[in-house]
Amino acid sequence: MSYLVLARKWRPQTFEEVVGQPHVTRTLKNAVQSGRIAHAYLFTGARGVGKTSVARILAKALNCEKGVSPVPCNQCSNCVEIGQGKAVDVLEIDGASNRGIDSIRELRETVRYRPAKSAYKIYIIDEVHMLTPEAFNALLKTLEEPPAHVVFIFATTEPHKIPATILSRCQRYDFRRIATAEILDQLVRIARQEGAALSESVLYAVAREADGSMRDAQSLMEQLLALRGEDQEDAELLDLLGVVDRESVLQAAEAVIDADPAACLHVVERIYRRGIDGRRFCQRLCELFRDLLVISFRKEGSAEAAEIPGPEQERLRRMAARTTAENLFQCFQILVSAEEDIRRASLPRVTLEMLLLRLACLPRAEALEKILERLEKYDFSQEPARPRPSSPSPDSKKAVPEGSGAEGAGKIPKAAARDSARAMERGTGGWGTSLNDGGHPSGSVAVAPEVSSGEATAPPGDLAASVPRGDPSGEPMAELSVEEIVRDWESFCQWLNQTHPVVGAKLHQSAAKASSPNELTVEVLEIYEESVKNGDTEETLRTYLARYFDGKRPTCGISFRARKPAPKERARSQKESGHTTTAVLRHPVVQQALEILGGELVEIRPVRAAKPSKPRAGEADKTS
Repeated sequence: MSYLVLARKWRPQTFEEVVGQPHVTRTLKNAVQSGRIAHAYLFTGARGVGKTSVARILAKALNCEKGVSPVPCNQCSNCVEIGQGKAVDVLEIDGASNRGIDSIRELRETVRYRPAKSAYKIYIIDEVHMLTPEAFNALLKTLEEPPAHVVFIFATTEPHKIPATILSRCQRYDFRRIATAEILDQLVRIARQEGAALSESVLYAVAREADGSMRDAQSLMEQLLALRGEDQEDAELLDLLGVVDRESVLQAAEAVIDADPAACLHVVERIYRRGIDGRRFCQRLCELFRDLLVISFRKEGSAEAAEIPGPEQERLRRMAARTTAENLFQCFQILVSAEEDIRRASLPRVTLEMLLLRLACLPRAEALEKILERLEKYDFSQEPARPRPSSPSPDSKKAVPEGSGAEGAGKIPKAAARDSARAMERGTGGWGTSLNDGGHPSGSVAVAPEVSSGEATAPPGDLAASVPRGDPSGEPMAELSVEEIVRDWESFCQWLNQTHPVVGAKLHQSAAKASSPNELTVEVLEIYEESVKNGDTEETLRTYLARYFDGKRPTCGISFRARKPAPKERARSQKESGHTTTAVLRHPVVQQALEILGGELVEIRPVRAAKPSKPRAGEADKTS
């Protein structure tokens, strides 16, 4: 007998030998066993998944000489002839070459005759979607009411091209793509029976390259058996097949995750020297990042992770632990969009190199929830010391810098604010950097607040600790008037901006006005209006007002409204729009966020109002 290729030699002969289609084989076996045999079946699915093989097994089960049985004997003349494609009563028709209405007319003429030696006359039409519309229409009546001895079995890879009138007259069975693990097991079984010494890594690469098709995998293995030699390595075998080896894909993914551009270039050079297509390599890289995401989200032993060999699973878990799911999603999306670019590129190698370099140089992405968790864990309670809001003594007025005036009493001097910001950046805190021999902060302007009799004077570094917090019962020592808040509002906002940056940012460029003796109106930027009204900003503001004003509790009502800048301010804002980036970078909240998150300023976008009726000024800048 002449040589048979593996795809024909290892074609399944019974329902039990079919790989990867248990839902189809189990249903057909039960139908044959119970006698519920339909007059028309439609098998759909990708190439090489077993449609024609199952059609032949069903024909043998119906026409076996030992009787209708879900397990054909494969020994009688009918079973042998059906397996070889020579049976008189089982006609296999190619739909692509017999697609016209004349072919269907001939079929209708032969349908009326009974089978020669079998129980059923079976018509297997492969690629049935290639029939013309006229041919389908001519087949409708026969397909709806065929003779009792006729069974139609249609097979197609494109069921959407079949008319609905045909679909409604058939029992449809959708064949699935075969899992990589099942293909690998079958290849290992074939290699053992054929006496071929092929490593599991090579067979796994073949199984993945087959993309769910058993016939494709067997054809590739046929080439391996013809190519293998005595001392050939696995990489040489895969190079001869043109298959993308898994190791090169893993090395490229590791170079991207470890942000190693030099390793990316080395991988591209190696795969192009071996003649591997860049588009196929990009596809395999997409699959690998998909596997990384599955590994990071699934537990060990899950069905999705079971398709990956054990040693490779551990390697992928280590790779996934070095990055974030958001970063993997970002790389996957870039790879999917770039795959088509590589196919159309005139310089595919350069395009692939630039793609991997771009992935390796991407900034690390992180989930917003994790960033918020890190912000919540950050300790904002270390508030800086501040000058007391009470009226300064004559001696202290002499220490106030020029330009502050009498109305600046109780406000933070600019020099002290600068020194305090520098001290906070160095991690020292307070309104000074260090204490000199005289007990005053060096490098800062000292402002000595008035101290009532009987109250101990604390060192400048401990001013926050010396602020009274009220009596032991929790009641405030005195009521805080609206006039005091309005008078010291600017210095309070500066202190709050360093004590509680989130609330301080909302009160940026705000103003406090006395609507009445018992009502305080805070005008905020328009973008923060909804935020301060809907949240707990009012209660937080009351708490920090009491802490700033020596334990005095504000009992007045507090309301918020949007601040409408004057025309001069609007013109000045438009004039200074070119300095937006510098202003944002100098903002203390932005500096603190960049320091906490270890990030960088990428883009500044204007934030518009929720319901803009006309262009307005006062738009804030948003960093991302």
